[in-house]
Amino acid sequence: MKNDKYKRLIAGQVLDNDFWPSFTDLLSTILLVLLLFLMAIIVNAKEDAEKREKVIQQAAKTIQKQERELEYYRGIRKEIIAGLKQEFQKKNLKIDVDSKTGAIKFQNDLLFDTNSDQIKPEFRRQLKMFIPIYFNILYKDYGDHIAEIVVEGHTDDIGSYMYNLELSQKRAFSVVKYILSDEFGSFPYKEKVRMQITANGRSFSNLKYTKGKTVDRESSRRVEFKFRLKSDVNFK
Repeated sequence: MKNDKYKRLIAGQVLDNDFWPSFTDLLSTILLVLLLFLMAIIVNAKEDAEKREKVIQQAAKTIQKQERELEYYRGIRKEIIAGLKQEFQKKNLKIDVDSKTGAIKFQNDLLFDTNSDQIKPEFRRQLKMFIPIYFNILYKDYGDHIAEIVVEGHTDDIGSYMYNLELSQKRAFSVVKYILSDEFGSFPYKEKVRMQITANGRSFSNLKYTKGKTVDRESSRRVEFKFRLKSDVNFK
């Protein structure tokens, strides 16, 4: 009996001694797994931070590049506008050039009869003087930067929008058609203009107003010439 009891005690001690080392190993394994998991998170976080930093740096470079390009094209636009103003002044042509955009406006009362898209003789004479100078300035030094030439027709607010849209489109088209016709004759860069010029009707979507904020119908009736640089297309 005594021997059996002793054996049971010894067995129990052995069992207890076997249990605790196993439990300790389990804890060590869990702690090791947790440590590896934390290390993996830290490494991934570091890698993600590095990736984010690279993305931010790349975005900053792209923005700086676009800003340089925009500044470059702003300089080109300013040079074109200055060149147009100077040349018109030399030729004693009273043509208004928008100092910001370079848009050139011709008042419609001198261009077409009421409700007509037939160009008046006076406007034909104006175009004969204006067109060669205009396109020579645009294309001689800046042709590689020109994306499009737009002739826009604008009306006043008398009549429906759709009627005026059709009328303004026809007037713009008549101007382009005349410029490119054999009747108009040759001028510098005519073939290049043929590939880049468009005619747009704007109806009364862009009316002009007096200081009293009433519609200035006389100023609203007009045809505008606009040039678009490649930056205007690329950064839309």
